[in-house]
Amino acid sequence: MRTPIVLAVLVGATVAHGETQLSQQVQNVLTTIDAVPTEVQLDTIAFTDHADALTGLTSIAADVDSDIGVRLRAVHALAKYCAGSQCLDGDTAHQTLVTVINNCMNGGGGGCSAFPHDDAGTAIVILRSAVEALGPQRVGTDVTLLESLLQHSSRDVRAATVHALRDLCNTQAIGALRAQQQNETSDQVRQAITEALRILGQPQPCQ
Repeated sequence: MRTPIVLAVLVGATVAHGETQLSQQVQNVLTTIDAVPTEVQLDTIAFTDHADALTGLTSIAADVDSDIGVRLRAVHALAKYCAGSQCLDGDTAHQTLVTVINNCMNGGGGGCSAFPHDDAGTAIVILRSAVEALGPQRVGTDVTLLESLLQHSSRDVRAATVHALRDLCNTQAIGALRAQQQNETSDQVRQAITEALRILGQPQPCQ
């Protein structure tokens, strides 16, 4: 069954055998194809206001039983929900993404996926999405967490990690990226590393 906090944030939600029936408003916003809903859509259409949207997105992102598509959109949307213009380590949105990543790092158990041994499926998709959302928040201390994923078994997770380190814009990542470049077997990831190093090597990276 769903946790009470998830039920509380979904307007008009009902429960049936562990599946939350989303309100039409939430479905319309969080089930769009090939697009992340805007902050305005989330604040005024899916939920009642900004604070309610943050609570709802946080709950959905952390809920392993959420519909995978809805959960992915909630994870991506959290990139926009820091308390101020500059994200801080203690912001709810940031801490949620870090928790999702930590729970997914070892094959998907411990609250990452409803399928504890789904290393090649749902857990990987959730992990990649959380990593992609973490980079734009630009919390400098995330460099250590992200560097630990540069040798992940999934090529897609490694590529997402490189992009996140680029977006994080912390030049402390240069050493780890160069080291990974020497041993990386995927052309996709090597190309991503080359781009990240080019950006991070500029006098004023990401400006």
